[in-house]
Amino acid sequence: MQMICHFEVTSFEAWKKAFDGDNEARRDAGLSVLQIWRDADSTTHAFALLSVNDRAKAEQWITRSNALSSDDNSTVLHASHFFVKTL
Repeated sequence: MQMICHFEVTSFEAWKKAFDGDNEARRDAGLSVLQIWRDADSTTHAFALLSVNDRAKAEQWITRSNALSSDDNSTVLHASHFFVKTL
């Protein structure tokens, strides 16, 4: 299973630095980054494709990340995510 995340951010570069700094928490949640994209026409939208090893832990990571804005150094204005399966 994978998870696609969309982040509306203050700055892609600042968000990416904060996102990279959360690597240990993602790993502990059974998440592996497969791909990261930046909107081709804007520096305020980021997308991430993650491999999900444990959906319950992934959902806890999302809840924790949403609750602790300090994790992203206040770079995320809004985020959404979708769990998806490859067919």
